[in-house]
Amino acid sequence: MAKGRILIIDDEIDFVKMLQTRLQVEGYEVLTAGDGIKGIQMARLERPDLIILDIMMPGMDGHMVCDMLKKSTVTWAIPVIYLTAKTGLTDEALALEKGAKYFLTKPFNPGILLEMVRSAIESAAEKKKRPRILIIDKDLHFADEAEAKLKLAGYEVSSASDAKAGLKAIEDNPPDFILLDFTTSHDDSHVSVKAMSLDERIRQIPLYILAPQSIIDRLDPGMANIEKFIPKPVNYGRLIQIIQQAVGPKKT
Repeated sequence: MAKGRILIIDDEIDFVKMLQTRLQVEGYEVLTAGDGIKGIQMARLERPDLIILDIMMPGMDGHMVCDMLKKSTVTWAIPVIYLTAKTGLTDEALALEKGAKYFLTKPFNPGILLEMVRSAIESAAEKKKRPRILIIDKDLHFADEAEAKLKLAGYEVSSASDAKAGLKAIEDNPPDFILLDFTTSHDDSHVSVKAMSLDERIRQIPLYILAPQSIIDRLDPGMANIEKFIPKPVNYGRLIQIIQQAVGPKKT
């Protein structure tokens, strides 16, 4: 069984063949793409465990490719290693800013590259084991705060600013737990909550509603799922208890 699937995006054919052979000898399955557009398409279709990316390519350069990969809910979690002849500190800083895991220049030390590959794949695999939480909230300050708190507790976290974006994120990469702010929808909040509760893609995923205490106090105590309302400001200790009860203990 292969150690993992690696996608090489690079237009230098001879170099790609050499690198592909070296990685295959080490036990990896290797896919290749000769330009940025094909690389993005293959990444979305094949979902590799790792991408090795060059900067200097015709048309779409490596920075543009990495930017698109990290903005897509389908490919954002795939680790990226830049392997390029460009040696400038600006390119390295830009690569890391765009979300690359490592930056290595050509000619490269094979031992260092193989260690980067092993580390990146193992780290990504460990993250996949952790319960994933989706926060749907138009309040970006709260979303950032909640993401930081939950990541510190050992969870993977993503966010969406409205119900429509949330549904798209769920379709692309279903989470294990959803936090939906009651006031996020531009339409009637009751309608938005009900629609998400009935959606077939969501019915098996624990869905909890964030709302100010003043709204919760006005709810009928006898209504179904009243216990699934979480007051804001959020007590994170209590929230983590709820998540653990819903999806099991965190995995670290």
